[in-house]
Amino acid sequence: MTARDPSNSDGSPHLELQDLRKEYSERVTAVDGLSLSLSRGELLVMVGPSGCGKSTTLRCIAGLEDPSSGHIRIAGDSVVDRPPEARNIAMVFQNYALYPHKTARQNIGFGLRMTTNLPGETVRERVEDAAETLGITDLLEKKPASLSGGQQQRVALGRAIVRDPDVFLLDEPLSNLDATLRSEMRTEIQTLQRELNVTTVYVTHDQTEAMTIGDRIAVLRDGRLQQLGTPMSCYHEPANRFVASFIGEPSMNLLECQFDRPNRSFEGAVNYPADDELATAAAAATSPEVTLGVRPEVPTLFGPEADATGPTFSGTVDVVEPVGERSFVYVTLESGPQLVVATTGGAPVREREPLRVAVPRDGVHLFDGVTGEALRHPARDERDRPVPSGAD
Repeated sequence: MTARDPSNSDGSPHLELQDLRKEYSERVTAVDGLSLSLSRGELLVMVGPSGCGKSTTLRCIAGLEDPSSGHIRIAGDSVVDRPPEARNIAMVFQNYALYPHKTARQNIGFGLRMTTNLPGETVRERVEDAAETLGITDLLEKKPASLSGGQQQRVALGRAIVRDPDVFLLDEPLSNLDATLRSEMRTEIQTLQRELNVTTVYVTHDQTEAMTIGDRIAVLRDGRLQQLGTPMSCYHEPANRFVASFIGEPSMNLLECQFDRPNRSFEGAVNYPADDELATAAAAATSPEVTLGVRPEVPTLFGPEADATGPTFSGTVDVVEPVGERSFVYVTLESGPQLVVATTGGAPVREREPLRVAVPRDGVHLFDGVTGEALRHPARDERDRPVPSGAD
């Protein structure tokens, strides 16, 4: 999905958070100065570990929590002082929040009946249109107890879309589904969101969901925004060491070192000679302490006697995880750290086997060892770069 420019045709954001802050006590700050802007129809995924503030942010947008300070605007209008029912927002919760004694039809239409004066016939038409869109027309007379998890999820989505909301909020909507159904529902949510063209904020702790669903993703940690960008930019150009370790499965290999400027080399977890580009980047660090970052797909495995170009390290295979077309090989280097290396599925690598790992310099990220901020990223293939908004 191509990222859109975060503004409407008149240049103003459709949903805007400005310096949003939510404190529960002097010692507990759930959201700390968060600022985001979304265009009309954009799908933004907020991702981060448990307790990072993503669900609290969603609840502030919905009006279920009062922010301590900051602004929330929809189509340019502040909604901070409006009650939830006056914000024209639809929310889907993790547990679906369906009424067990009501049918799917009654659950889907409940919000319309409670918050609008629409005639019964109009409500019926909207419910049936939503059910047809979601493929659950034959389930309208059933109650939640007789529906599968995926069917309940569709009913919850139907209850949200019948309201024709300005903003669609989804709080970990797939976490209760099994892996196969979760993958299927990811695709359905993407398709539905495109068809409705409704501004959407999707919260998850699953970085795979974030990478596959969002136009852009916002990575949060301890209530603070770490990076906002397209999924591929966050993967290939992480703003700091935390984003590098959180985005990607398996995560980036991180090697703590010190830069020896006279010898132009990194020493510590590994001893790694620097080229001009790495040396220049390391010189900009706040101290000699730096972190080398290597994605699992960058290193190459060689037998002990094979010829290899570039810096190589001897090690022993700990575990081989075959996952179809690829295998993840966990290698403990002689210097101590463990590297995860992605190889072709079925590669002839066995546990406890000695080998060498080649790590090309043009695949190395560099982070400040004190601040964690990125100092250098490998060059990206132009095919990996997102198409700019408005480009042909």
